[in-house]
Amino acid sequence: MNDGIAWLDDALGREGYSLTMVKGITPEALAVHLGAQPGTLIDADTPGAREFFHGPGSSKLPDWAMVGEAADGWSFALETPEVGHRDDRLAPGRDLRARHTVVDILDTTMDPPAVTVTVGGETEWTLAENGTDQVDHPVSRRLVAEAGFLAYPHGVFRDDASQDTGTTDVYRILGDHYGLSLPRAAVTAARLPHVFTEPRVLLHPQTPCPACGEPRMLPHTAGPGDARLVCAYYKVRNAPGYPPQGCPGELSASTPPDAVRKEPNPKYDALRLPGAS
Repeated sequence: MNDGIAWLDDALGREGYSLTMVKGITPEALAVHLGAQPGTLIDADTPGAREFFHGPGSSKLPDWAMVGEAADGWSFALETPEVGHRDDRLAPGRDLRARHTVVDILDTTMDPPAVTVTVGGETEWTLAENGTDQVDHPVSRRLVAEAGFLAYPHGVFRDDASQDTGTTDVYRILGDHYGLSLPRAAVTAARLPHVFTEPRVLLHPQTPCPACGEPRMLPHTAGPGDARLVCAYYKVRNAPGYPPQGCPGELSASTPPDAVRKEPNPKYDALRLPGAS
């Protein structure tokens, strides 16, 4: 059954969420890109798993994602909207979006949902504050033709006088165009694997980027033994003053402590996983 994604706002919009959909990788590979350790997915059938992640006290857990397979070779991860504020998300996300087609939807419940579609490292379509400046994109044209959005020379916007936000139509048309479909029953009942994505070891830079001098170094973990800090402009394409593919500067986690300080993440202290003996 093709559930599409038009139901997302009705089913999840009240609580808020962050959705990442990626074409051509497995759910576990996506989880690792988001910060999880390989081999740490917790199956939904594990006794006590649902209560552990969704019951009382779950707000004190390290950040986690619910991951699964979508239609036509897409994988997805659902998380709370707060994960976007973590520094470690910025650098590994650039790896992911440089190599794959990625659809990001962020609904904080405070602002209209934001949508970003990235193809081969380039932003192809965005929606923010119920508008987009990609006027000629097929999704934009359909929003005007089918969903009451208004076209102007500088962008396509939802009619402010309308009582309907148009979010359901945005998701319907976006899903049609990119072939997006999520298993509604499994998502809403949380019958999917869960995994912790927050770093178990926190890395703190003690020195600026060794390549360009930028003061911000961001945690990057793309797999086992790959913990390091990378420049804030790592793989940021065509940034003024940097190489076309972004600054290559990085610091290894094994670098002497005068460059990188490591700290165990206290959220994992005494954490008892479902199914543990």
